[in-house]
Amino acid sequence: MQVNPITKREIKITARGMRFFIEILVFEVILMLTFIVALNSIFGSGNVSSSDYNRFSRLFPTVAIAELIIMSFVIPVMTGAAISGEKERQTFDIMLTTAIKPFQIVWGKLLSVIVRIMMFAIAAIPLMAVSFVSGSISWGVLFAYIGMVTVYAFFSASIGIFASSVCRKSMTAIIFSFVILFFVTLGTLLIAFFEMVIFSKLLFGSLLLLINPVMYFGILFSIASGSEKAFSLVKSLDSMEINANAGWLIAATFLYIVIAILFMVFSARKINPVKGKKV
Repeated sequence: MQVNPITKREIKITARGMRFFIEILVFEVILMLTFIVALNSIFGSGNVSSSDYNRFSRLFPTVAIAELIIMSFVIPVMTGAAISGEKERQTFDIMLTTAIKPFQIVWGKLLSVIVRIMMFAIAAIPLMAVSFVSGSISWGVLFAYIGMVTVYAFFSASIGIFASSVCRKSMTAIIFSFVILFFVTLGTLLIAFFEMVIFSKLLFGSLLLLINPVMYFGILFSIASGSEKAFSLVKSLDSMEINANAGWLIAATFLYIVIAILFMVFSARKINPVKGKKV
């Protein structure tokens, strides 16, 4: 299988420098500190007995949430300069003169970011694996989480690529990406809240909540703990008469992928030099 030349170039540039490896190190240090604080909070200063092993399951959502927060800040920064950075370096027009199609450029940029993000996710697995020593959480949950992180990274990176294709400056693209992700994360919750207050039911809010990452991963954490009411936001979904279960995760995953593909198509059209021109 032929590797996308844009992806190949981006990965080579990343591998030659020390910046990415320093980022991985900082990421691991932050997760380790989070893990230690959570461990101390769960068990305190006392000895851990065999009856306390089930408490290890609480480490999984704690470490996972810390990882997701870091990724939500890192991905827009990585993708913000994907296209706009080429414009700033005045290499964008040269890239368009090659035989690579606009969609291949967008896909190559996005795939290179996903590869780097998945290295972050893989680096966090050893810490998360401690949560499974008691057997209270199945390994299927861990693999489901990795798959969901991949989908979320794909979705977030597509937003960053779109912002980078629209904006001329990298900083503007990064800010635009954060604005969109802020709406997806908090804006959708606020819309659902106001709909419940005003209409006593959800209208468009239920559809918007499908793309909310807090709900997306919160439902997984609740299912992993064995109780769908373990996560407060999932409990609120029950009061809204929304069935938050594995079916919700499947629907949300499908919607994430569809929206990400649309963002990629819009990005490719935006950078297409012959868009709207008759030959």
